Amino acid sequence: VRGAVIARTRQELPHAIFVEVVELTATPKALRARAQILVERESQKGIVVGRDGSGIRAIRQTAERDLGAIFERRVGVNLQVKVRPKWRRNEAILARVIG
Repeated sequence: VRGAVIARTRQELPHAIFVEVVELTATPKALRARAQILVERESQKGIVVGRDGSGIRAIRQTAERDLGAIFERRVGVNLQVKVRPKWRRNEAILARVIG
């Protein structure tokens, strides 16, 4: 999903994006994921969402296509964009990123 966001937003946001998978459900025929895209500013949210949702729609479609090819099954992705000011300085979020 993060790769799709970076491809869609090009040079505008790569370091300010964090994607967290909140829920993942798998069956033999399908995979469903719910993920949050964190950005630091409201203006960045607008860039990701795009005019009339065109950006987030393209990100979702790209992620579903790419993940479907990897997992060899249908993939559904539900995305939400949230503004978290200074998330890159938040120890709890960074712990989830680093793992």
